[in-house]
Amino acid sequence: MPKYRVAVCLEEGVVLVVDAANAADAEAEAFRLADDMGGTDYPKQYRPKHVHREFWTQDATQEVDDE
Repeated sequence: MPKYRVAVCLEEGVVLVVDAANAADAEAEAFRLADDMGGTDYPKQYRPKHVHREFWTQDATQEVDDE
């Protein structure tokens, strides 16, 4: 059976609880966490609460064996 490489695209909203001195620092920390962790698997210490998730697939391309 042929194999296909398919892009899975995600858009999601997650609320995190972070320690910060002020709102600007809190947003900067949340941005850093999203940039470092990719947005889907946050450690439980941040009490992640997913508020929405949209996903779709696109660009199915058949894999070619080089053998």
